[in-house]
Amino acid sequence: MSAPLWALLGVVIGGLISGVMNYALQTKRFKHDINMFKLKNQSAEVVKSLLTEMLSHSSFTDRSFDALRRPIVGYDDNDVRKFLHEVGAKKIDRDGEEWWYLLSRHDERVAMLRARKAKKAAKS
Repeated sequence: MSAPLWALLGVVIGGLISGVMNYALQTKRFKHDINMFKLKNQSAEVVKSLLTEMLSHSSFTDRSFDALRRPIVGYDDNDVRKFLHEVGAKKIDRDGEEWWYLLSRHDERVAMLRARKAKKAAKS
């Protein structure tokens, strides 16, 4: 074989080896980045699931912010409010106090409020 063919073969083999090495390194880095992202956001996901569970309780359609905030540590009030918005909760004001409910339970909440008013009216 002539010298130019050997040179071309060396360039092709070097390019293939370089490509395989880069692919392997980038795959490893990508997996590491995914794991770091999951670890970084794991606590936030746990908080969101706790808030959703509390707001989905069958006996309560609404929860006070204080009741929602009590079991959550490591986050300030504004972070908790941000998580509440992310899980689909809506803020309402009741007697100057902050209350939250899930938008998905709005119809159930309205029915409970109507039943409560009807019960009060029947007592009067």
